[in-house]
Amino acid sequence: MKPISIVKEIMLLAPATNNNRWVYTMHGLEKPMDHVSAGGVMAGSVCTLAVLCVFLQTMGFFGPQNTIGAFKLPFTLDNYLAGGKENPALSPVNTHLDLFAGLPVWEPGQSMIVDTGAYGTKRLPPIDDASLNASVKYATGVLSRMERIEANLVNAGVAPAADSPAHSQFVHYYPNDAALEKGLEAMVAIGASAQLTQAHCIRFGLSAIECARYITTVSLGSTSLGTSCNAQQEADCNLDSKYRTLDGSCNNLQNPKWGSAFTAYARLLFPQYADGIQMPRKERGVHSLPNARTVSVALVSQDERTDVSKTLALMEWSQFVSNDISYTPIRKMIWTGKAISCCRNDGQWPLPRYIHPDCDAISVSDNDPIYGKHNIRCLNYVRSLPVLRSDCTFGPAEQMNQVSHFLDGSSIYGSTVTRSSEIRLFQGGLLRVNVRNNREYMPVAHAEPASQCSSKNCYLSGDDRANSEPQMAVMQTLWVREHNRIARKLAEVNPEWSDETLYQEARRIVIAEIQHITYKEWLPQLLGKRYASSIGLNVAGNYSGAPYISYGDPAVSNEVATAALRFLQSLKQGKLRMTDNDRLINNSIKLSDYYYKPRSIEKSDVFDGLIRGLATQTAQKMDLHLVSDISHELYKTSGEVGLDQISLDIQRGRDHGLPGYNHYRKYCGLPSAKSFNDFLDYIPMGTVRKWQELYKRPDDVDLVIGGMAERPVDDALLGPTFRCLLATQFLRARRTDRFFYDSLDQPHPFNIAQLNSLKKVTLARIFCDNGDDITKMQPNVYLKPQEGNELRPCTDFEKIPSIDLFAWAEKAKAYR
Repeated sequence: MKPISIVKEIMLLAPATNNNRWVYTMHGLEKPMDHVSAGGVMAGSVCTLAVLCVFLQTMGFFGPQNTIGAFKLPFTLDNYLAGGKENPALSPVNTHLDLFAGLPVWEPGQSMIVDTGAYGTKRLPPIDDASLNASVKYATGVLSRMERIEANLVNAGVAPAADSPAHSQFVHYYPNDAALEKGLEAMVAIGASAQLTQAHCIRFGLSAIECARYITTVSLGSTSLGTSCNAQQEADCNLDSKYRTLDGSCNNLQNPKWGSAFTAYARLLFPQYADGIQMPRKERGVHSLPNARTVSVALVSQDERTDVSKTLALMEWSQFVSNDISYTPIRKMIWTGKAISCCRNDGQWPLPRYIHPDCDAISVSDNDPIYGKHNIRCLNYVRSLPVLRSDCTFGPAEQMNQVSHFLDGSSIYGSTVTRSSEIRLFQGGLLRVNVRNNREYMPVAHAEPASQCSSKNCYLSGDDRANSEPQMAVMQTLWVREHNRIARKLAEVNPEWSDETLYQEARRIVIAEIQHITYKEWLPQLLGKRYASSIGLNVAGNYSGAPYISYGDPAVSNEVATAALRFLQSLKQGKLRMTDNDRLINNSIKLSDYYYKPRSIEKSDVFDGLIRGLATQTAQKMDLHLVSDISHELYKTSGEVGLDQISLDIQRGRDHGLPGYNHYRKYCGLPSAKSFNDFLDYIPMGTVRKWQELYKRPDDVDLVIGGMAERPVDDALLGPTFRCLLATQFLRARRTDRFFYDSLDQPHPFNIAQLNSLKKVTLARIFCDNGDDITKMQPNVYLKPQEGNELRPCTDFEKIPSIDLFAWAEKAKAYR
């Protein structure tokens, strides 16, 4: 169903209005006034409560009173150490935190009590069905009046220019039709929630956050949104299916939509929106947090600080995993489907009447050291697309994950039947490829968004972000080749298998390989070997000692998707070196010259050169020192500058209402900082002093900035907070995935021979088997070649083992 149809379907008669201010207010923004000069307008500025009061109708019904106590999030963090049964050394003793593991630990089934501020017991009148339906009716009417605003913008030609950084940004975060349809319903729910909090809570003296917590106790119920939300929680599942679904549904049979595509990210802590519902987070009181670009300029330097041993393969796998489990789409025009442009194409601010309500662009000062010289005053930022809350209640905005939350190869296979059908050949279980120079590459895309790439000729894959950087295009191509290599071999050993069986079995093996590489090779480098082993993230032995947990929600946390995984930006190099088989540098390309120009990998020696470069060139150190290709040349096209990744990451964290870094220190067992000096335990002094100049209070420091600034602990790449958040995520991802590759709880587990074979796979073997002409590789590609990790011939199957696909032969004796 198209978005326009949804608006018409749920629209009820709404109060008439003679201007568009209400639309901006409902979106958490203040409508720019036409008589205000463009230079003085901050796009996406949050409205004050006074404006909100003008917008919202006053509704109140008194009757039997409800008592609100401490709020319990629907996202519960169960004790994955099972109360110490699996690892007695980590058993909690009457505490919410196990300090040895550094992870929040709860008894099984215990709900997580959120504590991000004072919250006392309050008594409020109930909200009846008439009020609920009236709020939905009003919000729907307000949203319908967006049509006029968007028509004016289209008629005025307000759109990102082709081949501009803003256009590439739109392509990167492109919302597909299914996402936009669900996002529209969420926008109505958010507007209704804002109306309800004002009419039924704030006027009784509660704070915005308290009211937000209260409104989450109110079900969408009998409203049109409630009917739709409840229907979205249902799925027709095959209880004995051997294969996981494409969209992640039916993994949990009791809650079949848990972890599926187009559902909300989870929350570790209750969101801190300025108005409690959707306005981007700001400092307590009336003053805003420091401008995102100002923070980036003050804290991020472009010094070259290269890691001693970790290679770019570690960075690229981090990007690959991040894309597999998270994809946060941005909003676009709901009536026209056009991209939203928040800045003029020359980098200046548009006139107020040309600013879309979903804009939250970043202001750039006149004396900015980079953009100031180019007369750029505005960096494009469009707010993330929301989705209905998974518990079907009113409440704060929750952002959508457009792919499945499971580590399931969605970037290769897609998360929808439509995309899967587009990339399958439907012969021999194979994925579609284009053969050029006798090598297989992904097919060319002919539809949005990939058709809109800078090169005008991008690849069609399970995830359009495969086109964003040359190294990502290489990684995606390697896995397409790996799938087809496995499918062909399976066809040899099982000639009676159908196309569907070959495809599903090859896909199942590829997903298992990805999961094994992630948990066996990648996570120990990221978290530290001893730490990863001590908390149960190792995948040694035959079957996992960690049973499947059916009552755990597998959703990726907003904090991980929006902040913790962003550490990978620090590891990127600007000059991508290509090497020959002896690892001698023979060429290089500049990253910022090749954003969304993926077909450069087809040039002679580039594909293998980049593979060997990933395994040879060391990454940048994990810190706040970023290369210019990230700090101000992101998505650069014909000009000298692009966007600033860190500014965008900061803005996105605030857009999502993530509490500050200090709250997550406490969540992870570190002492909460009462003063800035308290940060000195893990933050360098120079950074802390800059924080004091930028932020008013310790609680204001943005999570992404705090986590990236932490000094690494023991042999980990990360500091304690990001390590805690990622460890928690990947523990949950493993234990709540019914189809995790080494779990005996699968409907049809791999047999011992198959599992033993799968546990031999390494990323080195993937490079060897699927490069054009890779003949040598070190066993651990996340570390540069050195003593104990020397280059070995790809034919050395003892040092670089290979999966034995004869273990899948149904008539094994006939083939041995």
